[in-house]
Amino acid sequence: MVLGTVSALRETIDEFLQSMYELAKKKGISDPRVIKISQQLDGKIMMLQNIMMLQKIIYHSQSLSTAKTLYYDENMIEPVNITHSK
Repeated sequence: MVLGTVSALRETIDEFLQSMYELAKKKGISDPRVIKISQQLDGKIMMLQNIMMLQKIIYHSQSLSTAKTLYYDENMIEPVNITHSK
C-alpha cells in the first residue's frame, strides 16, 4: 500500500514539474500560475519525504527489535540491570 502511494506521489510530482516547466517557459517564472504550481509541488515533495522518513524509522525500529530478540535468544542472555552499590 505504501509503495503504491509513493509511486503515485512520484508520478504526480513528475506531472507537476513538467507542467511548471512548460508554463514557466511560456509565461516566466514570476507568473502567478507558475508560483501556484511550485507551491503545490513543494507540498507534494514534503509529503513524499515524510512518508519515506516514516518508513525508514519504522524499518529501523523493527530491525532493532528483531536484532535484540535474536541476540538474546541465540545467546540465551537475559537483559541485566546494572546498579552501583556503595
